[in-house]
Amino acid sequence: MKAHRPLTMVLIMTAVLVVTSCAPAATPTPTAVPKPSGKITIYTSVPEKIMDTIKADFEAKFPEITLDVFRAGTGKVMAKLAAEMEAGTIIADLLWVAEPSSYETLKDKGVLLQFTPAEAEALPAEFRDPDGYYYAGRLINMVVGYNAEIEPKPTGWKDLLNPAYKGKIGLATPVKSGAALATLGALTASEDFGWKFYEDLAANGAMQLKSNSMVVEQLATGELMVGIVLDYKIRKAKAKGSPVDYVWPVEGAILIPSPVAIFNTSNNPEAAKVFVDYVLSKDGQKTLVELGNFIPVRTDVDPPPDTPGMAEIKSIPVNWVSIKEKTEELKDKFVAIYGE
Repeated sequence: MKAHRPLTMVLIMTAVLVVTSCAPAATPTPTAVPKPSGKITIYTSVPEKIMDTIKADFEAKFPEITLDVFRAGTGKVMAKLAAEMEAGTIIADLLWVAEPSSYETLKDKGVLLQFTPAEAEALPAEFRDPDGYYYAGRLINMVVGYNAEIEPKPTGWKDLLNPAYKGKIGLATPVKSGAALATLGALTASEDFGWKFYEDLAANGAMQLKSNSMVVEQLATGELMVGIVLDYKIRKAKAKGSPVDYVWPVEGAILIPSPVAIFNTSNNPEAAKVFVDYVLSKDGQKTLVELGNFIPVRTDVDPPPDTPGMAEIKSIPVNWVSIKEKTEELKDKFVAIYGE
């Protein structure tokens, strides 16, 4: 019997090896994905006080991310961006300016990041770039504003031609304001208005100002009786007791989805995506309503008090691709009528 022990041991060892080789492999421990962190920079035309509060709110919710802000009018922002593109280095991670035609230009130049935010489906289709390069973060609208003490009060765009307002009409220049450029593009493309409307406005003494904020200020002082202006700026001023008001033009307002996008040169795209998700989220949109009196881009968030939701507003169509293609032509023709 002793002579068989080596063979027995060989069989036992073989069985052990077979069982061991057939045993399931240990499941590897999943590697934790680090949270996005670090610094991101945004170029924006969102008003400074509003943007300062958005920055504070965002950083409180995401303390691991620092948001640096460069703020100026759309014209200045796009000029700074153009200079950086010419130099070959875009410093910003994100862009948030007034209107979509600027983003159509940047799409053509191949500098935007294609991505799908977590909250994208909450936005109406017309507020999402179908190619996935930009998404509306707020809705701003060009309307007819007026000093609350005047008579008669306007009801629409064509009332601005009333001789009763002669020399007391204001509008922001489209050379500096993206919203004014959108309005110019929409109205001059309309058979009901065209360039004649802007020529007749000039003949009625309309004055170009540097910004929509200046239009509001001069409506409040009585220097202007009426003007073409952004709705939320009038709402904010009125809420503070300023003697201004506005009307949704009977012919239709100019609805301007103000997009946010990420540059494909961003050094921190994951953190930039966190900011976009924050802006588009339900909480983010509620914050924008509270901070800026903006009409939200989500139907599940209430608009400011006594303000219609986006679906209730009559509007004039805007062709953003056409405005992109005709930007310089639009500006040049405007300057030819109103001067530098």
